[in-house]
Amino acid sequence: MKKVFASLLAGAVCLSLAALPVSAGSATEAGDIELGTNFTFEYKNDPTYTVTIPDALTIEKEGSVMSIEASDVENLGDQKISVTIAGTDKFRDQMLLEGKTEDGQQASLRYYFEFEDGRRIETVGSNINGTEIVSFTENATKSFTVKPILEGSSSIKKGVTYTGSMTYGIELVPVE
Repeated sequence: MKKVFASLLAGAVCLSLAALPVSAGSATEAGDIELGTNFTFEYKNDPTYTVTIPDALTIEKEGSVMSIEASDVENLGDQKISVTIAGTDKFRDQMLLEGKTEDGQQASLRYYFEFEDGRRIETVGSNINGTEIVSFTENATKSFTVKPILEGSSSIKKGVTYTGSMTYGIELVPVE
């Protein structure tokens, strides 16, 4: 019985010694001591950037180029600057322009964004809020064409100046 108890005690001591933490240095029998820890901390600069979006754009019949610029871009890390649609001044945030004829009739027409890669942003039955228009990881200018939709609606009338506005969201998001 004493042998069993001694064996169990010896096993417990061995297991507890195996769980000792690893030291940051060593001390030898001869008295040489080399104990220490090197610490590193990088206190990164905050991200900085400036995004410039035109405050007005006159849309031509064939479309007009709109450019969004990111400058002074620094310290983004693994993030990108995302420019999204936050909303419009129209019902259900539609990409819509409105006006009135000389005799007071309401007129409206839709518009859309067309990109060089064929991508198109427009309101077709769904909310566009949060849709990314462009993104940046460095200083750059990105352009797309804003085009009116001049067919397919009886509310489009000639001789009308159509107006509308859009607001944008700008935030840092992880690079995908």
